Amino acid sequence: MKFLLVFRMPVVISLCCIAFSLTSTGAQAAPARSGQVTHVMLFWLKRPGNVDDQNLLLRALRTLRRVRGVNDVRVGRSLPVARPDLEQSFDLGVVMTFRDREALEKFERDQRREQAIDAMLRPLVRQYTVYNFVNE
Repeated sequence: MKFLLVFRMPVVISLCCIAFSLTSTGAQAAPARSGQVTHVMLFWLKRPGNVDDQNLLLRALRTLRRVRGVNDVRVGRSLPVARPDLEQSFDLGVVMTFRDREALEKFERDQRREQAIDAMLRPLVRQYTVYNFVNE
């Protein structure tokens, strides 16, 4: 297991560097306002329940707080509850609030984001789903 963590650590560092390069100074979390965009991602890991993989991805996802145009980022693990009508099969989730649609679109077009997906998500994540909505 140590080999996997040592091997993946450069990936985490490079993802952090990518997030830093997308940053703006002084970004603070703010309540969602009308016109902002909420971006929800749910992740299913290739090794479901693997705590090392979860922790690695959670650390990487937290760096998204520094991306220019992002007002807030919340990350966490699936919370099992006794309700069969709720989707609970995912391993991790992230909710990002973007300043506006333009900020989300700029984030999605950024080449560094694509490089981060290749470096981090593809090795760890079997599937992910994205939902976007405009806050009203």
